[in-house]
Amino acid sequence: MCSSDLWGGESSYSGGPNDTTIIKCDGFAFKFKQYDIHLKHEDFENKRKVTTRVEVQYTKETQIPQIFEIIDDMCYLLSFAQQSYVRCETFDLNSTQSRPHSDVQTMRAQKNIIDMHGLEICNFIEETYPTFKKLKSSRQLTVVFDYLCEANRANLATEASLILHYVIIENLKHTYAQVNGFNKRNGTKFSHPSYPDLKQEPRDIENYKEITEKKKKLYRHIKYGECGSNEMIKRAFEDIGISRTITGAIVDKRNTIIHEGLLLPLNDSLYSKQAREDKNEASNLIREYLLTLLNYKGTYWLSHDRIGPTGLIELR
Repeated sequence: MCSSDLWGGESSYSGGPNDTTIIKCDGFAFKFKQYDIHLKHEDFENKRKVTTRVEVQYTKETQIPQIFEIIDDMCYLLSFAQQSYVRCETFDLNSTQSRPHSDVQTMRAQKNIIDMHGLEICNFIEETYPTFKKLKSSRQLTVVFDYLCEANRANLATEASLILHYVIIENLKHTYAQVNGFNKRNGTKFSHPSYPDLKQEPRDIENYKEITEKKKKLYRHIKYGECGSNEMIKRAFEDIGISRTITGAIVDKRNTIIHEGLLLPLNDSLYSKQAREDKNEASNLIREYLLTLLNYKGTYWLSHDRIGPTGLIELR
């Protein structure tokens, strides 16, 4: 496995060394063994590094493709958790079964969302894997995770990183609209075939709002009625409990940087501080959304955290 970093003195491998973690998914037990638990992530930035060996027992040769897919899924979850690419490079060379090298990427500066101690990362993967498996295609989660790794690349201009975060928000909006049955009309409007505007007052009036179109009063569904791109973003994030006020402020800043290029003039005394704050806000919004979407419950690192994780997804 390339570029994985499961480290620390806590292990989920009962009675075993702290370089070993057992993660269970889909009925298989995967034994992750670090080659060097003292490896410093920053020493291999933008380089390939094989850090981990994964062992798994299986009973049938036909199970191997399924095992590869599970390992790939866990690698994507690890990439998200530490904001650095993780890939399964190859299979045991002594086996008759192998596959070509996968899309092996290089390490990025590690900016953990989830603590990389064995127990914490084991809990994270076992808790989120079932939902990730279900949503990875419809919500394009592998694409989103890779974009996050690029957005957090060291020495990337703050504006470029911020734009990548905004692209991720756009993608989350787009896939949310798709899975909820919306069609895009005229390139800018989203409409749902089952929820057209109504001329007569509906029985469930609490789910509708009055609008005026061409001087005519109509009733539009609050959640599924026609809307523009900005409103769809707010609906997507509101659907998992994130306030419209928070999302709306970030959308306004996105519109500014996309259409004007810079949030503040380069010589403005507040430029660097404002740019970092805007990036942190967008990053934290995406982290909360994805962790909630994946049904994660627990603590996580916010972008500005330095001593310990202050983010928390609670049971609902």
